[in-house]
Amino acid sequence: MFHLIGHLSPVVHTKKWDLIRLPLRKIDDRYVVYVADGLVRYYDEDTLPDPLKTKMAMILAASTHKLESEIRLQKLTVYQNSMSPDFDEIGWRVSETYFCLVVDRETLDSLKGEQHGANA
Repeated sequence: MFHLIGHLSPVVHTKKWDLIRLPLRKIDDRYVVYVADGLVRYYDEDTLPDPLKTKMAMILAASTHKLESEIRLQKLTVYQNSMSPDFDEIGWRVSETYFCLVVDRETLDSLKGEQHGANA
């Protein structure tokens, strides 16, 4: 099932067309942010952009719901709000390592436009 997750990309929010659902995977202290189809950005605790840090902190502070099993995790599940409706414009935790953050188009555009070295 993990091959499905490898092809994540941002999608338009179902209720707010000016917001984007942005998949993110946190492995240890490294973040993989899926900013476009086939394009990811890598960050660590120090380089993760502030808007994403803020949303992650809120999600982690409130995350008490049952997490999805990563073995059975399907692509569609990542985009479904598994927390309370209060987080519909913030984001949610899907599994132990997968999250979905809700960002505006300007934030997504800035993530896409960042220049990184060849190792990124």
